[in-house]
Amino acid sequence: MNRALLFRLHRYVGLALAPLLLLQAATGMLLLWHRPAARLIDPAGMTSRHRGTAITAGEAVRRSEAALPQARVVRLDWPATRDDTFLARLEAPGRTAYASIDPAGGAVLRRGAISAFPVELALALHHRLLSGRIGMAVVLLEALALLTLAGTGLVHWWPRRAPRLRQLAVRWTVAPRLVLRQLHRTAGVAMSAILAFSASTGVLLVVPELAGGAAPPAVRGAIDAATIDRAVLAARTALPGAPIHDLRVTDSALIVNIDAPERSSRALHRVLVPLHGGALPTVRRAGDDPAWWPTILPLHSGGTFGNIGRLVLLAGALTLAMLAISGPVMWGQAAAKARSPRRQTA
Repeated sequence: MNRALLFRLHRYVGLALAPLLLLQAATGMLLLWHRPAARLIDPAGMTSRHRGTAITAGEAVRRSEAALPQARVVRLDWPATRDDTFLARLEAPGRTAYASIDPAGGAVLRRGAISAFPVELALALHHRLLSGRIGMAVVLLEALALLTLAGTGLVHWWPRRAPRLRQLAVRWTVAPRLVLRQLHRTAGVAMSAILAFSASTGVLLVVPELAGGAAPPAVRGAIDAATIDRAVLAARTALPGAPIHDLRVTDSALIVNIDAPERSSRALHRVLVPLHGGALPTVRRAGDDPAWWPTILPLHSGGTFGNIGRLVLLAGALTLAMLAISGPVMWGQAAAKARSPRRQTA
């Protein structure tokens, strides 16, 4: 494929998916620091007030369901720091809702649809565009498009002769439209490896989930707070020491996910506690989980390399946002320039 064809492929793919890539960049930036971003955006709804005695998980579930009648908690995220809240996800026929509960005193700080929780909304948009499996397929298409853009842009720019770095310089004294073109080129080439890395890890996360499918969550029956607390205690007894990440509630069992930092920053031990029949908890350690997402997700979100990794990915997301805006602007400028001689001769 010659350079002219590469350029056309790069331009058409970029123009077609620019709005979606801009959305991915914006939501990805928020999710690099998920819980701190939630507290920053909504301090009243997502930050503990540190008043009152600590409540149990069962009490957090009870208060969430009391605040949103006819909805049942299916997931409860644990506070990761002293300033965090419990975050409950609830399902009701035909709708999903959320509630934020202060672990100190048990006040329901925020409740409602996902639109009331901006960072959770960003997560849902980034993961599946609020559109289930169709949205996930579109996200996969975006990731493949970003790989294509990173590759075609780099190959199209790559000089046939050295020195190469000098050809990335931006000449600030030329016309503004040429400065924009140079900035687009230089930023894209400089960050091509980071953008390809983000796209590749995104593909590795989406493909298994898209291939495996997922059944819609069933609305469960009522479970009292004491039953939930006994199940949580059983999980802590079966796997003591590590902090709880979240719990999932079904009609028949409580699934407690416990942090496993010895494997990765997102890996989890899983304790399944039957709620009826007196059966013993079943433990699956993170090392026995054959899934690769506990390794890929921290790479995709920067957690593997701590704040340095997150800052690098933040630079990549900012670059992607700039490219998604500058590309259509450059196309518009070129189209206007192409039309201008026609106007003069008319």
